[in-house]
Amino acid sequence: MLIGLRISEVCTLKGDAYSWQGRDAWIQVYQMKMRTYKRVPIPDVLYKIMKRYLEKYHIGSEDYVFQNKRGGAYQYGSFKWQMKELFNKRQDIFKGYDFKSHDFRHTIATLLYDDEVPLQSIRDYLGHDYEEMTQQYVDFMPKKISAANQEFFKKGENSLASGIKKCKRGK
Repeated sequence: MLIGLRISEVCTLKGDAYSWQGRDAWIQVYQMKMRTYKRVPIPDVLYKIMKRYLEKYHIGSEDYVFQNKRGGAYQYGSFKWQMKELFNKRQDIFKGYDFKSHDFRHTIATLLYDDEVPLQSIRDYLGHDYEEMTQQYVDFMPKKISAANQEFFKKGENSLASGIKKCKRGK
């Protein structure tokens, strides 16, 4: 989720989802919503943590990474409930934060956009069919408008006071 996956993608990860290619670590996820696979780059440290987790819990390549009691895929509702419980127990850290797994997708989209990653690349990363959907995820307007506003009014000819002329009173 910290990498912008859908909760359904996290719950259905299998042991063979993690791979290393060249100098980069990757995760392959099945997009239930899109009925296709996608590969997403992941931090090296996440790759190492997950490989160790898979070894420690003897998770095979076809086994679900996060399993229910019968070895099947973890259910979305159970995952969401347990995460909310965790956040509620740690109010000293989260101070009333209402856990919503989808918030992480919006956050990653916004962070990528703020780093000037093209919208089409963000769309592909999130697994959207259309850029319009990705635009709904990106909270880009306030920062972009504010930056453009600052830049515009830095120029003397665009100053609000530039049109004011000094003249004698009454003329």
